[in-house]
Amino acid sequence: MGESNTQATNLIGTQNPASKDSGANKLPATVAIINGRPVIKHPPEGPYPVIVPCRGLRLVVNGEERKEPMPVTSKDKIEILPVDEKQEGYWRIKISGDKLAALLQMRPGIILHRCLKDLPPAKVLQLEVLEQESHYPPFTLEDLVRELKSQGIQYGIDWQTCARLVEEPAEGTWTIARGQPAFPGKDATVQLLFTTQDRVPVTIKEEDQQVNFRERFQFTSVEPGTVLARKKPVTGGRPGRAVTGEIILPPEPREIELVAGQGAILSDNGLEVVATRSGRPMARKTKDRVTIEVVPALIHDGNVNLSSGNINFSGDVIVTGQVEEGMAIEAGGNVYVGDTVSRGIIRAGGSIEVAGNIFVSVLAAGGITAFQQRLSPLLARIAEELEQLITAIKQLLRHPSFKKDDLKGGIGPLVLLLLEKKFQGLSPAIELLQKEVQNLQTISLGEPEGLINDLERLTRSPLAVKNLDYLETMLQKVAGWQEGISAPLQGRADVTVNYVVNSTIMASGNIRVLGDGCYHSRLQAGKSVTINGVFRGGEIQAQGDVYIRELGSRSGIETRVITRSGARVKAGHVFENTSVQIGPRVYSFGREEQGVTLYLDREGELIRSYMN
Repeated sequence: MGESNTQATNLIGTQNPASKDSGANKLPATVAIINGRPVIKHPPEGPYPVIVPCRGLRLVVNGEERKEPMPVTSKDKIEILPVDEKQEGYWRIKISGDKLAALLQMRPGIILHRCLKDLPPAKVLQLEVLEQESHYPPFTLEDLVRELKSQGIQYGIDWQTCARLVEEPAEGTWTIARGQPAFPGKDATVQLLFTTQDRVPVTIKEEDQQVNFRERFQFTSVEPGTVLARKKPVTGGRPGRAVTGEIILPPEPREIELVAGQGAILSDNGLEVVATRSGRPMARKTKDRVTIEVVPALIHDGNVNLSSGNINFSGDVIVTGQVEEGMAIEAGGNVYVGDTVSRGIIRAGGSIEVAGNIFVSVLAAGGITAFQQRLSPLLARIAEELEQLITAIKQLLRHPSFKKDDLKGGIGPLVLLLLEKKFQGLSPAIELLQKEVQNLQTISLGEPEGLINDLERLTRSPLAVKNLDYLETMLQKVAGWQEGISAPLQGRADVTVNYVVNSTIMASGNIRVLGDGCYHSRLQAGKSVTINGVFRGGEIQAQGDVYIRELGSRSGIETRVITRSGARVKAGHVFENTSVQIGPRVYSFGREEQGVTLYLDREGELIRSYMN
């Protein structure tokens, strides 16, 4: 009996046997948790303290688990058992889209370790629990090795990181294998060894009082043997390797073809273009080709007159004397005239510069640019018609009712039939192309050899066409020609003159009048117009800014300036009966004004401002 009481004491803690003393009935009913064990006190006949269980602890009274508040006595066998909680982790291995990394995504498992919290005596004791969290890996190293093998991951595995994550699991994404990226090569490049400006200004010192007009600019030129361009060939890349062991090939570098045009030669290794004659270097760039050529210069020492005849030349033209009445110069490049132009015509694909005065003449710079604007859509139209013609022939040849024996002599009958019935627009387009080319036969247009003759033969003798290869080759030449002329020539077509009377000046670039000015003339510029002197009578049309020292005249001769929205017109002095149009807005001067600038504001209203 005494042994049994000893065991009960170990289970329920310190007990106070009932006393016959009259004060025993006044003993309070309490239960406390001391050193993790319950200590119960109460009068012999009650009342009894109450234990309230909580989550994470099992309350077992006399061998039976209690989940509701339970009165207890000092004679009860009470066990309060902590319940640890385990939360499963998560992990997976994912290969990146480029196969250059294997990523381990992990959320470690969690174990909540619980123990009973010591509590002071209370009649109703709410149990409380202390929790401590620890992590455990959701996988073993063996699990990881199996998963790597199942996904084929075999290259660049970081075993040190793998082992650390097993020993010290943590939530996150970790790179456990790295591939070797492919190293891209370098695209081919072409370095131009000459300025792309068709002329460069000559430096003028401040102490120079007299300036020779013809020396204000110097045309860009080269001598035979000059290296014009160098090509840096493509550099091959280095292959990489995926984490799965596959070889990753680098992207193919972009190739550029270096081509030598007229007046130049390509070196044996294809990496240099060298000039073979004197002239002006030019570069024509397309998507995957750079063509370098040298436009020759024709020097005419003296006047252009009846003795010399008109000058037609595909390159630059330099005339040391005058252009006399009724004479013309047509050039594919730049034109320089050292003296007067009187009742003459100068048309140039490049810039025009005249050192003397201009009387009753026409100057047009940028002929090639203007021609390209007409020629490119024409070539596009012919290419489209040819492509549709070829497609139609292929469809007819595949048709089950078609008999191949009918065309033993070639596909000419089909071509004739389709040209007459379906593609009536092809022949007029080719005829128009022939006329356009004939009109500017002195200008090098990069026409593929024999193409014009082939197109003419197609429309004149369609029965002679033997096979589709002939038409497909023709289509390739037309498309290639269009791409070539669509690439803008380097430089711009400007006109620079000294003094102009009763003449028409046109330029795809800028117009500059450096001398006394212009009288009763028409100026049309694709960019800006600058007149250091006066502009009296006539019209200026420009796409850029216009600057004039003196605009109009006291006699009231009608004078107009027209330019686009966004441009500015500046004039030092403006006379009445002069109008300025900027975009859709027009301002007419009713009186003389000084130092005026006209432009459109953001709302499109015409604004006039004045210099102080």
